[in-house]
Amino acid sequence: MKLAVLYAGQGAQHPGMGKEFYESSPAFRAAFDSAELDFDLHRVCFEDPDGLLNQTEYTQPCMVAFACGVTAVLTQQGVKPAYVAGLSLGEYSTLEAAGVFTAKQAIELAAYRGKAMAEAAKGIDCGMTAVLGLDREKLQEACRQAAGAGVVEIANYNCPGQLVIGGEQAAVDQAAALAKELGAKRCLPLKVSGPFHTSLLAPAGDALREKGYPIHSLAVIEEATPDHITFREDDPV
Repeated sequence: MKLAVLYAGQGAQHPGMGKEFYESSPAFRAAFDSAELDFDLHRVCFEDPDGLLNQTEYTQPCMVAFACGVTAVLTQQGVKPAYVAGLSLGEYSTLEAAGVFTAKQAIELAAYRGKAMAEAAKGIDCGMTAVLGLDREKLQEACRQAAGAGVVEIANYNCPGQLVIGGEQAAVDQAAALAKELGAKRCLPLKVSGPFHTSLLAPAGDALREKGYPIHSLAVIEEATPDHITFREDDPV
């Protein structure tokens, strides 16, 4: 039987995550402490007294630091998955597990990404809402009808019947109301600090294109497709 590991994205964070690992595992500590950041990673991740953990510029390096630490613990115990996959931000943790990045590189790149996304969303009254029980064609129609109120798009195709819309808050609210009229069972606003995976964050994508990617050493399952992808040494990534 082959083992696969799935790494979480934003939304799974909580104060105190990793603290017990940090106190008990040298391998976790080495990975967690490897990056050079402009904030106190321990304070935000383990305590979060200032309520920063849910702001994307802090969420992202904290989540990836935690994941890299867990990967280090698994590796120390001789656990090596055959496949790795990640949801959104979790792809950075995935690439570290696959040997594309060191822990230091992954955490620092996540911090760079978080700042770029926060800057792109700056000044935008934005939101995201999970829409349950509606197919994508009807939700696309709701977004089209709500476009007069601002940018709103389907941001995540989590699974059939569970989609996420994001964009400018007024348009998101209007699209959610229209989705209910079209038969959605529930529309749940998400606690996020940006319109993630929407065209509003295109400037962040431009900033990230300045960064390069080396070669994978494990089979990585890309988020956009269920295909199993492997790479030769001479393949561009």
